[in-house]
Amino acid sequence: MEIRLELFVLFAACGLVTLIPRILPFLLMHGLTLPRLLTDWLSFIPVCLLSALFFQNLLVARNGDYPTLSLLHLVASVPTVLVAVSSKSLSYTVITGVLSMALLRLFL
Repeated sequence: MEIRLELFVLFAACGLVTLIPRILPFLLMHGLTLPRLLTDWLSFIPVCLLSALFFQNLLVARNGDYPTLSLLHLVASVPTVLVAVSSKSLSYTVITGVLSMALLRLFL
């Protein structure tokens, strides 16, 4: 298999473009203290992201019909919401959601 320089440069550039927005804010904010109001506002971002993903998969829309609930996603959301409320950890919540959905799809 031949590795062309153009593809290598393209992949490296794509990786750099993906990495910059994830690393640059941390580098710029290092040593700064944010105001309490901004910190409180930013704390809602994980909840908003999780809620958007949650409702996007929970409600199934079809052309010309009202949205319906996906029973599989609803059952998988029960342990996920319980872990989210009890742990308040986005990582534990995502892992629980993925595992519960995988187990349901495996056994149902």
